[in-house]
Amino acid sequence: MRRVPARLFGPGLAAGGEAVELELSDGALAVPGRPELAVALSQVSLTLAGFGLDEWQLAWQAGDARYAAHLADKASLQRLAARPPAGLLAQVAAVGRAGRQRQRRAMTLWGVLGLAVLLPFLLLGLFVWQSARIAGWLADRIPIEQERQLGELVFAREKPALKLIGRGPAAQAVSEIGARLTQGSAYRYRFYLAQSPEVNAYAVPGGTVVVYTGLLARADSAEELAGVLAHEVQHVERRHSLKALVHGLGLSALASLALGDASGGVAAGMAQQLAGLSFSREQESDADLHGLDALRRAGIAPQGMLRFYRKLASSQGGATPAMLSTHPTSDARFAALEAELGKKGGWPARPLPYDWGTIKASLKP
Repeated sequence: MRRVPARLFGPGLAAGGEAVELELSDGALAVPGRPELAVALSQVSLTLAGFGLDEWQLAWQAGDARYAAHLADKASLQRLAARPPAGLLAQVAAVGRAGRQRQRRAMTLWGVLGLAVLLPFLLLGLFVWQSARIAGWLADRIPIEQERQLGELVFAREKPALKLIGRGPAAQAVSEIGARLTQGSAYRYRFYLAQSPEVNAYAVPGGTVVVYTGLLARADSAEELAGVLAHEVQHVERRHSLKALVHGLGLSALASLALGDASGGVAAGMAQQLAGLSFSREQESDADLHGLDALRRAGIAPQGMLRFYRKLASSQGGATPAMLSTHPTSDARFAALEAELGKKGGWPARPLPYDWGTIKASLKP
């Protein structure tokens, strides 16, 4: 005989039920003091009850009246589940299965709800963690024509702020050396010379390269200019500029570019970043090494590239050249360049046909 605390519901009882102790044997249910409610267990139905379906309900018919007893005491339920009366064996097994299914569904539901709440944060974390890789993955899938249109749109916003020099020996040298370095490229390049004391140059996605007069003033030969241009061109060819712009703007740019929309705020934001693009060490090294290949194809001596960057790195006094903040130098970078030059063994090259003194003199107001 088992005694189990329960709350009894039925005719003549309070709406909230009455606290009782059920007596359960292997074949019958009884309520002490209420012999009229005794019933064979074969006539009792067992179901899950309660708000969380974590209670048991025993229901039966006594004469014309229907009675139900709710069992909520956890310890009693555990004992009954472990050693059920013989007459309830099948039903206890059934409610056990139903309870486990309910728990699995609840866990699934809470898991879905939790994922729905956490998903934006997970996506944000994923983007922060893998933003460079995501930007690179997207950039690699943008057609060159779309990249060119994007570059034109972005540069059109930047162009009014530049004091472009369209004529003269300096502008001619930039344009001609640039064209020589980009023969056979899938991009249609445009090279601009802008009046500014900054020692800097940058490349816009799609094939636009801007060089400041401050850089030409710092260079001591056309070969040094060619080394810078070869490096900048490779930031376009290798799509570093596109990846850096997209990475800098973040998720909004990724979404806009994925939808083929680079207008409005995205283009404006990109325009603000053009002169301050920053590349990883891997990208800088990549542009260096492929820049050497471009110099070789163009028949231009490569030493100018290394000489110019060493000159910037050893600058003493005055403001740090802008190019060092966007194209950082290091001993490892110089060592890699020198090792690559040693490996290639040099190539036939003639001095570029420019009077560098005349070019530098033309930059003075």
